[in-house]
Amino acid sequence: MEITSVSLFFLFSMFIGSLVGLVLIYFGFKKNRHNILLGINFLLLTYMSLIVWLITTGYFYHFPSLYRTGNLVAFLFIPLMYIYIRMVLTGRGITREDLIHLLPLMVFIIDFWPVYMLGNDEKFLLIQSEISNPVLFTSFSQSRFFSFDFYTPFRSVLLSFYWMFSVILIWTHGKKQDVKGFAKAWFAWIKIFLGLEFVVFFPFLLFFWAIDPLTNFFMVHLTIVILTLGTGLSLVFSPKILYGMDEQLFEEQKVKSKHEKSDSLSEQKVNEIGSKLDIILKNDKKFLLQGYSIHSMASDTNIPVYILTMYINHHLKTNFSDLINQNRIEESCRLIESGKFEHLSLIGLAEISGFSNRNSFTLAFQKFKSVSPSVYIKSLKSKP
Repeated sequence: MEITSVSLFFLFSMFIGSLVGLVLIYFGFKKNRHNILLGINFLLLTYMSLIVWLITTGYFYHFPSLYRTGNLVAFLFIPLMYIYIRMVLTGRGITREDLIHLLPLMVFIIDFWPVYMLGNDEKFLLIQSEISNPVLFTSFSQSRFFSFDFYTPFRSVLLSFYWMFSVILIWTHGKKQDVKGFAKAWFAWIKIFLGLEFVVFFPFLLFFWAIDPLTNFFMVHLTIVILTLGTGLSLVFSPKILYGMDEQLFEEQKVKSKHEKSDSLSEQKVNEIGSKLDIILKNDKKFLLQGYSIHSMASDTNIPVYILTMYINHHLKTNFSDLINQNRIEESCRLIESGKFEHLSLIGLAEISGFSNRNSFTLAFQKFKSVSPSVYIKSLKSKP
């Protein structure tokens, strides 16, 4: 395999895209569930870059099993990215109604099902007959339902519609936000993403009839690689998004943006939320899990994040972080008073109380007990 500057560019974009995707998924499970979907989207975007590289370099014939999977992944990525943006801005998770977004994907799968059922040898022959002409390779000539030139422009039109929906969401919610912390970083990054995504479809739609098909092919597919690399690198320099830092600030601002007040929750709803939180905090003691986030609580209670935040802020007169840390400190005090954990160091006590390190444990203990854990332990020992 000859390594050229073009190949290095493609390979570097795939490395960045896959790395960012895996980091987002890993920290998404620990802190921010929304990032799991963003991580999946980055892996899908990276896969599309891989397909582009295989077509451009002519190496596709080594991977016949991947034939016609690039467009399949594209039809999955386009709606999932919009759903991710909606989840972040509104707190609305994925519902059964969202299956409608998968309709183009299902049509494509049904249309090309006979192709997918071919053996690798038969796919190899198809690839071999098309790979020398990238335009022919991406013309989807095996379509049973549509003309050979349908899917490429349709994909760009579909992307443009989802892009517009995303921009509308950003516009309507962004102007209501007191942008700071996580929100500031997220809004800056999503604008970069949408700007690069615009470059993917707009030139194609604008010059589709004026430019020769080969130029159109390189224009569309190169911008996919640029989108992967550009947005991936921008996330590397945005740790608040990549690692889910300061997200609670954003959640609190979302409550304000909805113009919700404490009295907007009915008494029945308040009692329902209180009962569910009692189960989570008093019975199950979920707060002892390190990295337990408000998204974890929303999943455990089946209550939207913004309603939980509103309840905690207005009815409990605190915020999520303080609620969790206060419960952890109370639990640590019970452990200390039981006398069964005297063999543990402060680090060990912090870990079984749900804290990730000694410093955060000490700061929280000082905040809620007005003394350090060491002084508190000594005071108990000095009692007769």
